[in-house]
Amino acid sequence: MNYLSVNRTQLLALVTGFLLVFVVVYHIWANWGLITIHAKQQPLGKVIASMERQGHAKIETDIAADTPVTMDVVKVPVADALESLATVTESRWRLLYFVAGDKTTLKAGELSWFGGQRPDGWKMLSFPMGGMIVLTDDDAPVLDPRGDVWSPKTAAPAPVQSFFQEAAQATNASFAFPEAWNPTVNRAPASGLVDHVLPKLISAAGGHEDQLFFLSKTGRRGPRTGNDGPPMAGDLRPDPDLLAARMQGEINRLPADQRAEAQANFDTQQAFWKSIQNLSGDERRQAMMQHMQDPQVQQQMANRQDATEARMNHAQKMQRMQNYVNRKMAAMGKQ
Repeated sequence: MNYLSVNRTQLLALVTGFLLVFVVVYHIWANWGLITIHAKQQPLGKVIASMERQGHAKIETDIAADTPVTMDVVKVPVADALESLATVTESRWRLLYFVAGDKTTLKAGELSWFGGQRPDGWKMLSFPMGGMIVLTDDDAPVLDPRGDVWSPKTAAPAPVQSFFQEAAQATNASFAFPEAWNPTVNRAPASGLVDHVLPKLISAAGGHEDQLFFLSKTGRRGPRTGNDGPPMAGDLRPDPDLLAARMQGEINRLPADQRAEAQANFDTQQAFWKSIQNLSGDERRQAMMQHMQDPQVQQQMANRQDATEARMNHAQKMQRMQNYVNRKMAAMGKQ
């Protein structure tokens, strides 16, 4: 046997094995966290379990587990898959930090909350702003809120709920916690990704947390507080500067070829709202009516609607078309 031939054979086998390992590892890396769902009238619980397994994320909901779901997504990030799931279930999703001073209280609160019963004495802080980035077409990406950057402005020492109120407006994170639990945080955490900053803040307060995505059957629009209560009011009124900074942060995360247009649209909207701040109530309403008639604003509204419709399943699209026909027929009947 030729010794050189044996070495070449061994080397070829080694290289082949290395290439196979590389292909497998690259495939796993390239698809890590991406979700593919082909569901036709499948139970919601089964769909969520598959999304959790593929997306390596915890997902909870207060919607019945046997709710039928029809949706199709192929190799999309968890935020994109959640947006599609929320559309077909006519619900809303958010990044939620469930927080309490001890693990027993935390788990008891979760068991009640996700069972559809809001536990007494618990509070939620949430300022949803989904779909606020508008582009010429409807391909604005769904951003994972765990990638939001938060630079705490609340001066320490301060109650931990003061930080929650800031973070809920400055980022896309929401918080559920016992209202009586409000220890002092002596040192504000350093700036960084929400995914890293908030666990450090909660730990500094001596608390425990579960980070999860929450799919809720409650309304999809408007800031809410408490147990599905009314829009925020009083000392929980949204801070325009924090919300503006949050929008700017989302624009900064867009792909480079979409950033300039989104920035221009955002700057135009900001200029309009500033221009009507000092108007009387009647003048403000008139200005807003004129603003809504602007072709560019109407196109942006249409873009948001198109993005939502693109995620609907076939039955939803057919129902929407039927509703449109019914409205047209009703209007013709009144003429």
